[in-house]
Amino acid sequence: MMICIPYLILVIILFCLYTLEKNPIYEGLKKRIIILAYFILLIFIGLRGHIMSDFITYYPFYENLPNIVNIEKFDFTKYPFEPGFVMYSSLVKTLFDNYFIWIFVNTLIDSLVFAYVFRRYCKSMILPLIFFVVFNGIIFEFNLYRNVKAIDCFLLSIQYVLNKKLYKYICLNLIGFLFHTSALIYLPLYFIINLHFSNVVILSLFIVSNIIFLFNISVINNAIENIQFLQVLQFYDKINQYSNSAETYKFSIGYFERTFAFVLFFYYRNKLIKQHKSNNLFFNCFLFYYFSFLIFFEVKVFVERVPNLFIFSYWILYPNLLLLNIKNRQIISIVVGLICLLKVYAGYSGPAEKYENILITKPDYNYRRNVYETVSLNR
Repeated sequence: MMICIPYLILVIILFCLYTLEKNPIYEGLKKRIIILAYFILLIFIGLRGHIMSDFITYYPFYENLPNIVNIEKFDFTKYPFEPGFVMYSSLVKTLFDNYFIWIFVNTLIDSLVFAYVFRRYCKSMILPLIFFVVFNGIIFEFNLYRNVKAIDCFLLSIQYVLNKKLYKYICLNLIGFLFHTSALIYLPLYFIINLHFSNVVILSLFIVSNIIFLFNISVINNAIENIQFLQVLQFYDKINQYSNSAETYKFSIGYFERTFAFVLFFYYRNKLIKQHKSNNLFFNCFLFYYFSFLIFFEVKVFVERVPNLFIFSYWILYPNLLLLNIKNRQIISIVVGLICLLKVYAGYSGPAEKYENILITKPDYNYRRNVYETVSLNR
């Protein structure tokens, strides 16, 4: 319980600042309140020590990375990361030869992108930060350095879907691809992600995907075994290995939380779209998030990676939903608030999640690595 306290305090502080943001009495201080909220989040994330697991790889990567002046010495084959991410990191290292400054710069860039997106698509600038913390945003910043840059590019490209500017959309997501190959998934979505799907289509997919999940129907394995062109691809064996070795996703609190969110967003979809047309796009992103969990349940690597590409839909839809003028808003707010507290408690209570800040504690790479490896061995 003690481990999750810093994260709970962060959520409480953001909620208090949100109450000030929406209070007309503080209208004249609104900009300062918003800046304070983002500054607190920047300090919390950007000045962190070694937390979770990916620092184990990224810390030695950055320490051994040549700066951009020595670009002729680059051998991209020895780095397990995409070239865009390597070159970007090298550029930062040329200016700041310190791992923790690199982390701060990463966080600052992400914070600026999120601030731009939330201002553009949300009715509040601070409320989305709470859902960002609760729904994997902290995990992205702590663990998925490359993925979050790909998501940054996609979030910035949404305006080009809404304005029907295909080439700008492709260019931004190709930049995202240079940071993480998963960004390729975003490219074909241009043509479907802003469509208005009928209720019949959505409910049919809901029923089919839940049948697949509930009755343990092996869609991926069957596809690999029966579709011949998949078998001639070089990554066939790897996919097959992931599928055969993966632990299937059974009933969990997460399943019920996602289904609750689906019901809520679906029921109020028309009101959300009336509030802001872009909510249709974010609702479709949530559908990708929800259905990919159910359909890919048998392949652990897919479940861990594909839905995360659309987790940002929570950050937009929940705040906009809670700001709708609807009959049961207070009850919904209480239920959603309880879900948020439970998710923070469940998601940030392990030894590897123990928070440390470089302003208070001197980071110890070997100690934190041993903590994570011990936790992994005991699972």
